[in-house]
Amino acid sequence: MLTSPATALRVLLLLSLAFAASPLSAQTQSPSTAPAPPLRVEVATVRPHPANGSDGSDRRVLPGGRFVATGTTVRAFIRIAFGLDDNRITGLPGWADNELFDITATTADHVEITTPQQYQQFLLALLEDRFQLKFHREHVEGPVYWLEVDKPGKLGPGLAPSTPASQANMSTSSNGARAFMRASKMSMADVAAAMRRQAGRPVEDHTGLQGNFDFSIQWAPEQTADSTDPSLFTVLKEQLGLKLQPAKGSIETLAVDHIAHPTEN
Repeated sequence: MLTSPATALRVLLLLSLAFAASPLSAQTQSPSTAPAPPLRVEVATVRPHPANGSDGSDRRVLPGGRFVATGTTVRAFIRIAFGLDDNRITGLPGWADNELFDITATTADHVEITTPQQYQQFLLALLEDRFQLKFHREHVEGPVYWLEVDKPGKLGPGLAPSTPASQANMSTSSNGARAFMRASKMSMADVAAAMRRQAGRPVEDHTGLQGNFDFSIQWAPEQTADSTDPSLFTVLKEQLGLKLQPAKGSIETLAVDHIAHPTEN
């Protein structure tokens, strides 16, 4: 079975936005359905990225359970595999930030990578297999935001339920003075996770809204006398009918106990 363009796009977009969900958290299963076995790496080639390479960092999921990455640091792989920001990862040696790697790999039995969870799962297997990653998780209480509906039962004018014609897409960009976020066919959990970088702290979905939604918003990341756009908090409330409520929550951190340069191919 070939991965559809929409599915592949959703996998890459969600993970490139560093989604906060733990990669191996339990998935809801019906009593008669056994959990799918974790993805395994069948073959992987890891090489140092050419020092004079001009191409940027890139990661792609391809049909047939294939994965190709170029010019990527080990920290980036860990960040994506665990869905954590850099300040929540400790214990990495300097080379994990400074050395770039090119990787081509295939899942065992060519199982397709079709969800963000599978993508993270596969990267974790790759790190454990080729970089000898060993780790443990720690949790600390810290500041988070709860994404909530501002007025129960009422959505903002800019937030619309997705139609069957919607294509899964999430993008963020900024030119310094103005930031943009466009979402199509995304759940509120997706939106909350993608909002983390813009909000500056983890965001948890407490909207209670089911299904997928479309919207497009823009705001001023830094409010100055010259700002012509409102803040993110104002845009969320006035256009989407949502709000970011400060709260305390359990913040997961990752402590790396061991990691090594990749073994010979």
